[in-house]
Amino acid sequence: MADLWSAQALRYGGQFLRRAVQGDTEARGFMMLSATMAGVGFGSAGVHIPHACAYPIAGLRHTYRDPGYPGEKRFVPHGFSVIVTSAAAFRFTFDAAPERHVQAASFLTGRTYAPDDREALPQALLDLMRDVGAPSGVAALGYGEADIPALTDGALQQQRLLAVAPRSPSREDLGRIFRESLHNW
Repeated sequence: MADLWSAQALRYGGQFLRRAVQGDTEARGFMMLSATMAGVGFGSAGVHIPHACAYPIAGLRHTYRDPGYPGEKRFVPHGFSVIVTSAAAFRFTFDAAPERHVQAASFLTGRTYAPDDREALPQALLDLMRDVGAPSGVAALGYGEADIPALTDGALQQQRLLAVAPRSPSREDLGRIFRESLHNW
């Protein structure tokens, strides 16, 4: 059941997110439905490395101010803290379940990919990020190379998330994921 909800959430995200960001009311309605489906699907199946990385990104430094939020509050929105490391995280987990990665990319884009296309999902996510004006990486949120040890330590504290990853990351693996995510483009 979780797969069914998650798959539809990915399809709607790929189909409607770009339009929703532009203010399309119909697309925003579908994105609300997609968020509900994602909550049920991913909430049941679990989330892993990108969410483990998101906690220190959101909590270690409060210098980022999203231009889309009213007021002057400085914080990293949850979606941004998760998405900026996702491409590198999915490159890392690809070998554990190539078919699932390629399938997720197909859900997002509606395209067919070769079964060994390890860049299908990372590229689908990066294209979507670029198209909706998401930050280009961890550096755009106020972090640099010197912050990688602290970010890695913060992610390592999220063992409940890392334990369900399709491939278990070491400290070095997490450091590499953060390093590769400093600048996604």
